[in-house]
Amino acid sequence: MARISSSSSISSSGSTGAREPGPSVRSRPARWVTALTATGAPLVLAGLSVLATNPDYQALGLILGVLVLIAALVAVLMWCRTWWLLMPAVVTGIAVLVIAGPTFQTQVMAHSGVRTEAVVTAVHSVKGKKGNLIWTCDIRRYDGRPLPHAELTGGDCWGPTQVGDRETVVVDPSGWLPPVSSDWDFSGAGVETTIAGVLTALFALCIAAAGRRGVREARKPA
Repeated sequence: MARISSSSSISSSGSTGAREPGPSVRSRPARWVTALTATGAPLVLAGLSVLATNPDYQALGLILGVLVLIAALVAVLMWCRTWWLLMPAVVTGIAVLVIAGPTFQTQVMAHSGVRTEAVVTAVHSVKGKKGNLIWTCDIRRYDGRPLPHAELTGGDCWGPTQVGDRETVVVDPSGWLPPVSSDWDFSGAGVETTIAGVLTALFALCIAAAGRRGVREARKPA
């Protein structure tokens, strides 16, 4: 009997010695995932928006940007099923994807853009969703030098009467961005950058807040 009792005491002490990790230890991986998502998703989203400013990568940048945005919002929804965090995340995430690229374009053209004389060589049109015509003007530099993405679109091209016209355009020396009309106003570049930065930070805060709420819920006893 003595042997049995001693062995039982040893087994009981061994079972109590192998403790399960506490809530703080179990929540460490979740905290790392939250931190990486909160910092990575907004930056990647802004980077893909910048990628889309190059006409050669516009579709790729937008598609990947939408996928990253969806993944980030799914993570927010998994961590925190409350609309007061999900809706701000949706709004700020979409805003980052839409604003970051044009803000980058404005900054580059405002500080590095070079005014260049060009001539309109041809005009093309396609029908928009509302039945209106959307014009695209082919241009070439007046001095004959190569011009990447040699087109004017949107309000810079308005019809076939422009063929043969001489236009002053602002060119990105690196060739990444397409040229734009010299009529563009770049005076709000600083304000646009501030707005883009604030929206990116708010998107990161939404993700971080949802992650923290998810960690707190996971630490609660069942």
